[in-house]
Amino acid sequence: MKTKKNFIVIDTEGQPILRELAIVNDQGELIYEAFVENHPQSPKIAHLTKPLKVILQEFLEIAQSQIIICHYAQNDIEILRNSFKAVGISAPQLDFQCSFELAQRYLPQLNSHSLETLSKHLRLKLEGQFFIKDSAHRAKYDASFTYQLYKHIVNEFLKKELKTQPNPFGNSRVDTPFQDHPDFRGIFAEECDRLKAILGDIKLDFNHQTKGAIVIGEPGSGKTHLMMRLAKDLLTKNRLLFIRQPNNPDTVLFHTYSRILESLIQIVPNSIHTQIEYLLANSFSEIIKSTDNYFTSKTQKDEKILQLIQGGNLKLFTDLSQAETKTKREFWQHIEKRALEWWNNNFSAAGYAPKFLQGIVKFCGYTDFNRRQIITQWLAMNNLPQEELDRVGLPSWEDELSREEASLEALKVLGCLSLLDEPLIIVFDQLEGLGLKHNERLLHCFGTAIKEIFTHVPNSLIILNLFPDRWQQFKQVFDGSIIDRVSQSQVFLNRPSNQELKQLLNLKLQGLDVTLDDLFEVDEITAILNHISIRTVLNVAADYYRYKVDGIPLPKHQLIPVLQTDESDVERRLKKLEIELEQMKQGMTQIAKIFGEKNQQNLEIFNGELFGFVPSFDSAAKRQLKNYLKAQRICLEANLSKPKILTDSDDLGKLITILESLMLVISPLSFDILRLGKRVIPEHLIIQTQTHSFVVGFLHLGGAPFFHRMKNWNELLVLKPNFKFILCRDQSDYPISGEKSLFELEKLQHSKNGKLMLWNPDHRVLFELFYQMILDIQNYDLEIKFEEAMEFILSEYQDYWLFQNITRDLS
Repeated sequence: MKTKKNFIVIDTEGQPILRELAIVNDQGELIYEAFVENHPQSPKIAHLTKPLKVILQEFLEIAQSQIIICHYAQNDIEILRNSFKAVGISAPQLDFQCSFELAQRYLPQLNSHSLETLSKHLRLKLEGQFFIKDSAHRAKYDASFTYQLYKHIVNEFLKKELKTQPNPFGNSRVDTPFQDHPDFRGIFAEECDRLKAILGDIKLDFNHQTKGAIVIGEPGSGKTHLMMRLAKDLLTKNRLLFIRQPNNPDTVLFHTYSRILESLIQIVPNSIHTQIEYLLANSFSEIIKSTDNYFTSKTQKDEKILQLIQGGNLKLFTDLSQAETKTKREFWQHIEKRALEWWNNNFSAAGYAPKFLQGIVKFCGYTDFNRRQIITQWLAMNNLPQEELDRVGLPSWEDELSREEASLEALKVLGCLSLLDEPLIIVFDQLEGLGLKHNERLLHCFGTAIKEIFTHVPNSLIILNLFPDRWQQFKQVFDGSIIDRVSQSQVFLNRPSNQELKQLLNLKLQGLDVTLDDLFEVDEITAILNHISIRTVLNVAADYYRYKVDGIPLPKHQLIPVLQTDESDVERRLKKLEIELEQMKQGMTQIAKIFGEKNQQNLEIFNGELFGFVPSFDSAAKRQLKNYLKAQRICLEANLSKPKILTDSDDLGKLITILESLMLVISPLSFDILRLGKRVIPEHLIIQTQTHSFVVGFLHLGGAPFFHRMKNWNELLVLKPNFKFILCRDQSDYPISGEKSLFELEKLQHSKNGKLMLWNPDHRVLFELFYQMILDIQNYDLEIKFEEAMEFILSEYQDYWLFQNITRDLS
């Protein structure tokens, strides 16, 4: 049950004919009051007296198409019927609802359901005062209390229904453009069209020169949401490639390429195909249609493929996948051959590029998930066991491969393929951490990488999502050529109007079949809308929803309603006093709760506070972090099954990011690296505390690179017997099978100071969770202090392996 739309509340006085009528609208405002002529009241109401017929006619004008709410509705209906009859008007068909009957259902335990009893029981007030018996039986007085009673009952019914539903405002952020969130297109429509227009300019440009755009907006202004809209609108046409902040200055291009590869293997909405399949189908179709330009003559296979794609380029997959295995293989080998011939004729057969093109065709040629996984890892330049490579017919990468150089060539391949398709959309998001002091080198390397991409990757729109102050900072660091290229267009996301924000909130509520006006009072809606960004408005709405539906107290900063500018100082102070009293009441409730718990003898003083071990920040921040970590953990666990590209350099960068944040609350804490001449060892850090040092390394590689790095790692163990060495590898990595590799692995396991830590899904999720929390604080997606967050996770996750090794001595 919810508040009826277009309702009024009336109260009639008189017997058996109307003497007095009051009408309150659905906002609680008295919109009509009248007394019948010769009313036995003082002359004060003379200006409100009217003939009975006029009152009834005016009532009908207001009541048309309205639900009429009354207390003891049968009594009001009888008075109105008698009155219409008395003046010769046919009694109209009106829709009444009785608050007395609703109260009997809602509060059956009460002995009386009179308006006075109910108003006092529910502590309803009019102009700051509880129900006064001497004022009762005045129509406008009773109508105002009936309005409050009706709203209260309806809200309670509504809360009961909504308790079983998720908080519609609970998810206020878009993490990637490939998610699906309600999208009110009235917001940033022009800005979205402008980005689409730039793509059109790139396509029509004879040289297909890559262009740049900066999307500038305050935290929570909807930058990533706008990218999601682009994805929804364009993924069947353009490829959207999403890159989050790099974390390792030595591997910015490799990080960019790895995240782009993850984007390419995303399924396009309302399709069974990935972005990379769309790219290859469209580009290869253009190659094969122009056979005479690239090749000496058409073959029967060329003709067959041309026939297939007449029904659409994606027929390349759907029809060929239904062919016999041998036929299918022969056709995909032919496609691979033609693609490489096209590349060699138009570009260069040297370098890594032809290998990447070969891998892309191989990926698209298989439908088997496991084979696609093998090829994805190969495209990410991970060395795999030879038997896995043999399954897909790919060569191993050389051990001395320069991943930065190869990544740039891979990006060039994608850009050149897009010349036969549509411009690429390359989005860099969550870049705020690059502006931190300890990331100065990373920021410089990022600027250099962007410059390289502009130079070598054609036919692309490169978008950087940034806060205004970060863009100003980046302009002081990047050289002029980067600034000019990347900021050819600047798109500003200004705060939407309150009306637009209200429409967005109503869009979020659509699935619950309620509106914002059903759920909240006018002053509550005003308080929700009175915030600086879209995300903050949604977060505040989520707080009010929890308060309304679940009775969870509002955070202190939300308790103060927005005051109108014309309110008097006395009203302001009264409201403030009422708020402070509410805060005291909540505080006393919490204290009573704490004292009521068992095991009081275990309570201790921590950071000068009683009531047990608590972090040195308030319970609201603690609750906020708990809710955040719980929600993010669910998302990360849900994504575990999706294809991921794990790299040693990326995990090392994540570890550095976590340690940099821990240094705010743990002192002394530092980190460094070991060296073994010019030999290659696993990506690692020596972590130094006041009492001890230990080494954490990552090794996701397989094949010969695993053996060589493992052998050198074991040598370091012998050279540094006082260090504890932890080598991390995911359970999802390929099992080690080579005889020499297994021997080195056994040496590690039997050493006194070495350990292989095979990460299960929980290890991976927690590692990613802490890293994501830090990024979200840097990007103001999570509004909490670093110190508070790090103290919290050290306390809440004290058994986590990294924290254990940092806070405990080796003994």
